Amino acid sequence: MKRIIAMLRLSFLQTIRDRSELVSMIVLPVALTWVFGLAFGSGGVIGDTQVLWVEGGDSSVYALQIREVMDDQATIEITDASAVDAQEKIEADEVSLVVFIPEGFGEALEGGEQATIEVTRNLDSGRATSAMEALQGVVTRVSTNVQAASWVAEYEGATPRVDGDIVWYPETDLGLTFAQAYDIADSFWEPAPPVAVSAVTVTRAEVRGDAVQAEGNVQYSVGFTVMFVMFMAFGSAGGILEEREQGTLRRLLVVPASKPVILGGKVAGVIASSTLEAVILVGLGAVAFAVPWGNNLPALLILLAAYVLASSGLAVFVTAIVRSRGQLSATGPALTTALAMLGGCYWPIEITPDFMQTIAKFTPTGWAMSGLLDVVARNQGIEAAWLPAGLLVAFAAVTFAAGLFALKFE
Repeated sequence: MKRIIAMLRLSFLQTIRDRSELVSMIVLPVALTWVFGLAFGSGGVIGDTQVLWVEGGDSSVYALQIREVMDDQATIEITDASAVDAQEKIEADEVSLVVFIPEGFGEALEGGEQATIEVTRNLDSGRATSAMEALQGVVTRVSTNVQAASWVAEYEGATPRVDGDIVWYPETDLGLTFAQAYDIADSFWEPAPPVAVSAVTVTRAEVRGDAVQAEGNVQYSVGFTVMFVMFMAFGSAGGILEEREQGTLRRLLVVPASKPVILGGKVAGVIASSTLEAVILVGLGAVAFAVPWGNNLPALLILLAAYVLASSGLAVFVTAIVRSRGQLSATGPALTTALAMLGGCYWPIEITPDFMQTIAKFTPTGWAMSGLLDVVARNQGIEAAWLPAGLLVAFAAVTFAAGLFALKFE
C-alpha cells in the first residue's frame, strides 16, 4: 500500500507541476464555466446588474418607492448619477439601465393622469433584460395600487346606484386621502404578492423523475464539470504513456514492487487528478453561480466518485491501445468532446431529438449528467443516484480491466 501511495503522489505531482497541464485542465474549465455561467446563467451571484438613477427627478413617495423596491432586488445595484454621467456610462457599456422619473410623476398619479418613467436600456448588456423585467414588475405594482386608490376616491360622496329592484349604497365619507388608500393597497404586496406563480419547464422528452429542465447556470456548471473531469483523466493518463515512451515505466519493473502495485499507483494518480478537477469545478459552481450542488451530499459523492472512476477507466483503456502521446493528444480531446456533446454537457439533453437521447444512454457522460441533474437541479434524493452510479461503476470495471490487460510497459 505504501508503494502505491508513493507512486500516486509521484504521478499527481507530475500532473500539477506541468504548467501547460494546469492551464488546460484547471484554468480553462474554470474560465469557460465562468463565461457560460455568466452569459446564460439564471440565478448566479456573479456581481450585480448596474442601474443608474438620474438625479433631479421626482421626489414623491411613489418615485421613492419604485427605487426602494428595485434596490431590494438581490442582483440589482442602484447608484445615483447626473444626466450627463448616465449618458456617458451607458454609451461606454458600463451600466445596463438608466432610469429617470421626471418631476411631476407623483402629481400625475394622484391626478389620474398618465405618469411616465424614462428608461435608457443598453442593448449590449445581457443583464439589461432582467433589470427591465424587474422595473416592469415594480411598475405593475404601482399601477395596481393607483387603480385601487382611484376606486376608493370615486366612492367618496357616491350616490345610491339602482340595479333592477336592488338599491346599492356604497360606503361614503371614508376619510382617506389618495396617498392613504395607496398605502393600504400596497400593504397587500408584503411580505409576498397576493398572487404567485409556480412554474416548471416541461419538455416533450421523458426524463427520470420530475420533468424539470435545469436552469442555465446549473446546466453549464454540471456540464463543464462532467466534461473537464474526463479531460483531466486523459491528461493524467497521458503521463503513463509518456513514461512508457521514455522507458521509465519499464525500468520500474526492477524496483521491489510487483506489476499490479505499479499499475495501481499509476491508476490511483489518474483518479486523484480527476477528483481534484471535480472538487474545483463543483466548488466554483456552488460559490460563484449559486448552483445547489449540496442538495444531497451523499448522492452527489456517489455519482461523482462513480463518474471519476468511469472517466479514469476510459482514459486508461485509450492510453493502453494508442501507440504514442501524439495519438493520445488527438484522440483524447476528440473523444471527450464527442461524449460531452452526446451526453448533454453543452445543452439540455431534453431538447435534442429522440435518437440523441437514446444515444446518451450508452455514454458515461449521459448517465453522469442524468444522475447529477436529477440530484442537483431536480432536488431528488439518493434513490436517483443508484442506477446511473451503478452503470458508471460497471463501465469503469470493464474499461479498467481491458486497459490494464492491454497496457504494455514497453
